[in-house]
Amino acid sequence: MAVRVGITLGDPHGIGPEVVLKALAQFAPAADVELVWFADPLLVKGQAEALGLPVPSVPCVWPLPPVDWAFGRGTSTSGQAALDSLNLALDAWRSGQIDALVTPPLSKEHVPLPGFTGHTGYLAQAAGGEALMMLRGAELTVALATEHVALTDVRGALSVDLVVRKLRALNAALRQDYGVASPRLALLALNPHAGDGGRIGSDEQTWLAKALDTAVHEGLDVHGPFAADGFFAARGYRDVDATLALYHDQGLIPFKMLAFHDGVNCTAGLDLVRTSPDHGTAWDLAGLGRADAGSMLAALHTAVEVVKNRRAIR
Repeated sequence: MAVRVGITLGDPHGIGPEVVLKALAQFAPAADVELVWFADPLLVKGQAEALGLPVPSVPCVWPLPPVDWAFGRGTSTSGQAALDSLNLALDAWRSGQIDALVTPPLSKEHVPLPGFTGHTGYLAQAAGGEALMMLRGAELTVALATEHVALTDVRGALSVDLVVRKLRALNAALRQDYGVASPRLALLALNPHAGDGGRIGSDEQTWLAKALDTAVHEGLDVHGPFAADGFFAARGYRDVDATLALYHDQGLIPFKMLAFHDGVNCTAGLDLVRTSPDHGTAWDLAGLGRADAGSMLAALHTAVEVVKNRRAIR
């Protein structure tokens, strides 16, 4: 059975369509891979011509009015187009027409939907399950216990139960999606220096220790909590299959430094397979033809890989 991958539009004013066009020009799918782009074909043709890129042969699905576009500035209209495309792709997945979604970047600020915090949360509500934001690169894999949460709210969002659930989801994703038979996991600390024995925070000695103990007793091979700066500086991530960070920048800064051009954002823990490039809309690059499509291309290949791995263990 073919692996059917749906690609969404992303924000049409950013670099999303450009990186898709470039990735499709490089993507050489096997005979058992089918692609479809949930995008206005007139927009695709117009941006391809503006950027001097070939118009892809991949079919476009857009049963909606044409989308106006202009490079470099997000608007509520461009945000609505991104949301419309995402909803079309979700409808196709629910009806069994596609097996996976690959989502170019959109702008959370411009999606006209109250409470919208990004693809991960939206897809979790649509598909159900314990959604886990996981980023994979050639050198490391990082997952997040909390995602797009203000730093002042991070501690209140964290709990023993949340961390244990995320560790379970990470362990399961490595097994079923990436074929890691016995995942080795690392858990990062919340405070600098892992609290320095309680002198600058007791979280590591109290609830984080309890979360780690619970996960170990469940049979997970997890170690920590490690002070994040020393862990990444000493390349501790090379000794494990994945690392759970407690908040966004703790995991994303080192990840983007090491894997910006080939990293893939994967939403694990859902029946739905979803991958994405690990960058944003990059308004300043839009329309210049200089956007790097490496992460988008890796996202396409990863989506196919995950679908095939899940089928193999059914």
